[in-house]
Order: sequence, then structure tokens, then C-alpha cells
Amino acid sequence: MADDKYQYHDDRTGNHIVRAHSDSQTVEYTGQNATGKAQSKQTDIRQDITNTLEDIPKQSLQTNKRRLHAFFSEQETIEKRGTHFVFRYAFYSVEKLRRPTKQSLFKEYKMLCSDLKSTPSGEISDMEYKDVVLYGNTSSPVVQERLTEYLERNNSLKIQLSFCDEETSECKTGENIAYAELQKALFYCKRKKYLLLFISVRELIQDIRFYDLLNEYRVDFRCVDFPWFCRENLQLIKAVML
Repeated sequence: MADDKYQYHDDRTGNHIVRAHSDSQTVEYTGQNATGKAQSKQTDIRQDITNTLEDIPKQSLQTNKRRLHAFFSEQETIEKRGTHFVFRYAFYSVEKLRRPTKQSLFKEYKMLCSDLKSTPSGEISDMEYKDVVLYGNTSSPVVQERLTEYLERNNSLKIQLSFCDEETSECKTGENIAYAELQKALFYCKRKKYLLLFISVRELIQDIRFYDLLNEYRVDFRCVDFPWFCRENLQLIKAVML
């Protein structure tokens, strides 16, 4: 920053270890941010130290957001240390998912219950949501028509955000990351308490990483063309498809 009254420190997290440096001290947070919330995304913590209680310039925050390839940022805390104020910001970015190995798949199989039973679509709990985050390709007129009918049939649900991954999404670093847009969709569903609505899961349900993401975030979800697809049936679908 051009103004001398601002100093800043930032560190990338590794395995959800956050290191924040200030006044020659190092504080570590493992798996949590400064407010004690569990972190499920790759997160960067930045500290800005000022001698006034003024907000950090938006331009500076946007610069760091771009530099850290973050899709979301927020102010976590403001702490007074002597004559200075310490502003802490969290920057969230998508993670590169590990490809499953034979050993990891075998472990998944062993963890599945042998007496899993399905919940019929007619017995799935009624949705109490008004807003949804949409995931999937809606370019087809047929898909658009089905989506409109689905939304109207279910309490006139309103789409707040939409995401869609191509076969392999490319993040701002130029690196191909599987399910980059789905990770963002899940993040906002968790944060805003929205329902995640899939256009289709036909290809997704054959990938263990898809199930891992849904289990990690534990948000409610439905699918336009697969009414049986919900949290209650996730483990059974996983057992059948993998």
C-alpha cells in the first residue's frame, strides 16, 4: 500500500494450517478461522495493521483477492494492539481434489453399510427452502423448460446463484481443477443456507470426489431429473454406482 500507515502480512495455508504474523509473533490456527468456524476451503488469512480504525481500502482487498485467486473474502476480526488496529481478512479459493486410488476406494467400500435402504421420492422430506443455488448446464431449451416447471412445482423456488463446470474447470491460476464451480456452489449453499439444485447428476455420480464434496459440506440438495437424489439416499446411490 502506498500509505505508510498500513502494514500487512499474509501467508498461504497448507493442510488448513493458518499462520498470521504480527509484531514478530506467530499465531497458528488449525482447521479454524479467527472466529472459530471450521474451514473447509483452502483459505488465506491476511492481517492489515493500521494506526486508525479506518477500513482497509477496497482496492487493496481486491488486489489481494486477485493475487490469491480467491472467489470470496470477508473481514473476520478487528483487534486493538497498543496504538495499532489489526484487521484480519479471510480469502477463500477452490481446492485441487485428489484422484482416488484403489486403496481409497476399497476403504470406501468397507465403510458402507450392508443394510442400506432407499427413501422413495414421495417420502423425502418437504423442502422448506425459498432460494436455491443452481448447478449445471441450462443452455438447452428442453432443460430450461424442465427447470421452470420444477421451480414452480416446488414453492416457486428462486435461483440466487448459478454455477456450471465444463469437463475440467480452469481456475485463475491457469491450473485445471475438478469441480471448481461446484466447490463454489457448495460454499455459498453452506454459507447462505440455500438448497443446492442440480440440473443432472448422470455423470457426477460415477466419481467418488463428487460424493466426498457433498459429504464435506452437508448441505441439502435435489436434482431436476432425478427426484430420488437427496441426502437421505446419498450413501445408497454411492454404494450402487461406485
